[in-house]
Amino acid sequence: MYQNLLFEQSPDLQLQAFYNTPLGELYQAIPFDSLGKNIPQPRRAISGKGCKPWFDVKGGIALQILKSYYKCSDAMLIEMLNGNWQMQMFCGIRLVNGEQIKDKDMVSRWRSYLGKKLDMDKLQMSCVQHWKPFMQHTHSGFCDATVYESYITYPTDAKLLWRAISDVHLMIKDIRKRLKLRTSRTKHENRKKKYLAFAKKRKKSKRGNKKMCKLLLKYLNRLLGQLNELESKHKAVSGKGKRLKTIKELQEQQWKLYFGKQAKVLDRIVSLHKPYVRPIIRGKEVKPVEFGPKVNLLQVDGINFIEHLSYDNFNESTRLQSTIHMQRRYFGACYQMGADAIYATKANRKYCTQNNIATSFVAKGKEGEYKEQKSQMRSILGKIRSTVLEGSFGNEKTHYDMAQIKARTEANEKVWIFFSLLTSNASQIAKRMQMIQNQSQAA
Repeated sequence: MYQNLLFEQSPDLQLQAFYNTPLGELYQAIPFDSLGKNIPQPRRAISGKGCKPWFDVKGGIALQILKSYYKCSDAMLIEMLNGNWQMQMFCGIRLVNGEQIKDKDMVSRWRSYLGKKLDMDKLQMSCVQHWKPFMQHTHSGFCDATVYESYITYPTDAKLLWRAISDVHLMIKDIRKRLKLRTSRTKHENRKKKYLAFAKKRKKSKRGNKKMCKLLLKYLNRLLGQLNELESKHKAVSGKGKRLKTIKELQEQQWKLYFGKQAKVLDRIVSLHKPYVRPIIRGKEVKPVEFGPKVNLLQVDGINFIEHLSYDNFNESTRLQSTIHMQRRYFGACYQMGADAIYATKANRKYCTQNNIATSFVAKGKEGEYKEQKSQMRSILGKIRSTVLEGSFGNEKTHYDMAQIKARTEANEKVWIFFSLLTSNASQIAKRMQMIQNQSQAA
C-alpha cells in the first residue's frame, strides 16, 4: 500500500507543506479563529456526551467553503475528504489508520446548524479585519443588486395546482388506508389524463390555461373538503402540517385570481417545497422574472459584502445610504460611490452632496467649477462598476456554485450564499497574499 512519507515528518513540516498548496493559500486567507468565535459550539461539543464529533465549528465552516470551492455534492465532498490530506488539514482533522467518515449528511447538518446561528454582519466584520492589509482604495465603494436563483422548477399555475392536488390525494389515500376505509370515488385518474394532455401541448392558449386552472381549483377545493372531513370526523392527522398549510394558502391565492376580481395577489407562492421564494421581476430581456433571494451588494477593491438580502422584491435605490453607512463601519471612510442609474434618486443625490461623496450619477443642471474633473470621475466610477462589479456576479454564479441554490430551507440558502461569497472573496485575497510573498522573496 502506498504510504505518504510527508506524514512521517514533524507537524510543523506538514503544516508548511500544506501552506504551499492552493488549498493552504486559501486557508491562510480565511480568519477561521475569529469566524469560529462568532458562532457558538454545538451543545454536544460543550457537554462532552455522546461520540466525539469529527468537526468543531471551524471545521463546519471549512466544509461549506470546500463545497463552494469544488462545486460538488455533499456526498461527493465527504468521499473526497476521506482520501485527500489537504482537505482534511483544511477542516482541522487528520484521518489515520484507515479511518473513514461514513456520514454523507454531515455537510447538510452543519449547514442547518450554521443557518440557525448565522450573523452575516459580525462574520463580514471579522473578514474585513483580516483582509484590510491586502486591500487598497477602501474609500471607494460600488453597489448593485442581483438575484441568486433558487433551485425550483419554473412555476405555472396549472403545474402548482396539480402538484398540490397530487399531495392532498396522497394524504387522503394514506389516512383512509390507516383507518381501513374504502378508497374515495374522486375519478383522480380521469383528471390526471386531462391534465397530462394539457401539459403535453406545445402551445397553450390563454383561454385553455384558464379553463384548466379553474377545473383543477374546483377539484383541489373538493379534495381539501374531504381531507377536513376525515380529520374532524375520525380525528386523523395527515402528518404534513406545513405542506398542507402551504397548499391551503396557494388555493386561496389562486381562487382570488380565477374566481375573484383580483388581478394580482401579495406574497404569491411559486413553489410548494420552498414557499418563502417570491417572483422577482427584473425586466431583463432574456430573463424578465427570477425566483430567489435578491441581494444588495457593496464592493470595495473587488471584494463583495452582503448589505441586504431579501426574498421579497425591493427597490435597490432605497439601500444606497445604508450601503454607505456599512462601508464607513467596515473601512472608516467613503469618498466615492459608483452605482447604477436606478440609485440616482433626488434623496440619494442630496445625501451624497451633503457628505461630499462623488458618484457616477449623470449630473443634473449646472455643474459649476471642476466640470471636466467631475466628468472624468463619473466615467471612471461608472466603468469600474459596469466591469468589475457586474463581472463579479457572473464569476460567483459560474465558479462558486451560486448559479442555482440547491439548499432546501430559507436559512440554509442564506448559509449557501454567504459562504460561497466568502470563498470567492478569499480566493482573491489568497492571490494577493501570494503575490506579496513572492515579491518579498524576490527582493
